Amino acid sequence: SLVGSLALAFVSLGVDWFKWYEETFNACHPTEYHNAACIFTEFPGCFACETQRDGYQFFLRFHYLCSTIAFILSSFLVGKILIAFPVVRDELANPTTAAPLGLLCMAFEKVFAGNFGLAGMGVTYVASALHTAVAVWFIFISVVYKTLPEPSWFSNTTGIGLAAAKIYLYWTGGGYFLAAFSVLLFSLFYCVALYRIHLNDKISASVCWVQLSGPAVVLYGFTIFSQPGSYEDAQALLVPENHEHFYQVHRKFFMPIMHTLFGFCMVSMVSSLYLLSTRWKSFREKEFSPAHVSFCAPLISHANAMQAYRSSLNKFSRTPSVTVFKTLLYRYWTLSLICGTVLLFVMSWKFMVYVPSWCQIDVEDDEMPPAPDETIVTRLLQKGEAGDSMKQNFFSAAVLQANESGALVRVLQDGKMKYVRSRRMPSMGFDPVMRVSELVSERDRLLQHVSYAADPSRDREGMSSFDDVLRDTFQEPERLRPSMGRKKLNFMSFDASTMMRPSGGRP
Repeated sequence: SLVGSLALAFVSLGVDWFKWYEETFNACHPTEYHNAACIFTEFPGCFACETQRDGYQFFLRFHYLCSTIAFILSSFLVGKILIAFPVVRDELANPTTAAPLGLLCMAFEKVFAGNFGLAGMGVTYVASALHTAVAVWFIFISVVYKTLPEPSWFSNTTGIGLAAAKIYLYWTGGGYFLAAFSVLLFSLFYCVALYRIHLNDKISASVCWVQLSGPAVVLYGFTIFSQPGSYEDAQALLVPENHEHFYQVHRKFFMPIMHTLFGFCMVSMVSSLYLLSTRWKSFREKEFSPAHVSFCAPLISHANAMQAYRSSLNKFSRTPSVTVFKTLLYRYWTLSLICGTVLLFVMSWKFMVYVPSWCQIDVEDDEMPPAPDETIVTRLLQKGEAGDSMKQNFFSAAVLQANESGALVRVLQDGKMKYVRSRRMPSMGFDPVMRVSELVSERDRLLQHVSYAADPSRDREGMSSFDDVLRDTFQEPERLRPSMGRKKLNFMSFDASTMMRPSGGRP
């Protein structure tokens, strides 16, 4: 599912370089969005350009090429939904494996918004509605299972800021609502996530890097408030008094928020670089996996945010167009774009080299992992006993559950396509898959933590299995035993593989 990260990275790259040309060369001049001169409706900022220039045509075609690549990559995920829906359903059962879903929504929003007429508008509405539904679902999971936010949540929650900028093209009120919702989610999640990744060294380097997208996408979406809401509002600004009032209000209220979000973007960059350096030794030992491509989209989103902030700064600031700060900001934006471009091309090449082996999973001699609802981790989650804490020395229970139960895969067996569970997946969401020894060790840590919290006098050293038989041998507390009554609905463990099993039992 992390192909959505590549799709979002490519479509963002095309937009960013096109905006770089518009803001760098004198062939383009800023204009209001609701204006006949604004022929290319792409946020943030709109420009009237001399379209016959060779440079303009080059960057425009590069933009279209990147959008086409993003559309093709996104279509692969749509094909996965149509061909192997049980696999997608299984991924949505756990917040760890469901985290990349927001990237697909964001990619579709950016590819289709403002393009393809009514079809583009329809896809944008559907993607934005799905994005909003996913955000609400993640909030529900957090409340029910007492898990705490981390950067992997940003694509599904604060990422709605991108949907706001795209819905705004068709529905001004809807864009304003989603932008405000994005800011609200950011205020609720960002500081908690930032605090946790610095106190929990078990959170992977790839997840820590995703924090770049949190404030970046919110800042990008918030730029819609810098534009008049309609053509009538734009015409009203032709009156000098209205024009001055519009700019005065934005300097007083809009720009302070933009300055704050820009500050958070820079904090995230410093934090990401620091955490990457502290986790690099262990992360580089991991085999290349889809989790590695998750480094692309956040960096390019960060570059996009720098351009959005610079656009608003140039529009509302009373300072000269050339100052030390503005010059440094332009150079930093350009450097981010260059680094993001190189990173995206390298990761895309490696992704294409490895993807055939990831799609051909050999499960002949693979021991089938338990279904999600058959692990003790799930029962701990259901009872709220494995909730995250601000500081902990073990992996999140949701990550452990995903690694314990593996993933549902569609393979050819006996001449037929069948669904089976396997741990031979290269990654679980934004996290590289855990080695067996690492999984056993971390499960022990979690169970010891839960047992100690319930009875501090109890010693749980030596516990190393979540298997039901061994669980009875070690005489697990009654609260961990499965209920004999009606099965409780588990929102984190919709086990899609049960639909494919024979009625006689487990294959």
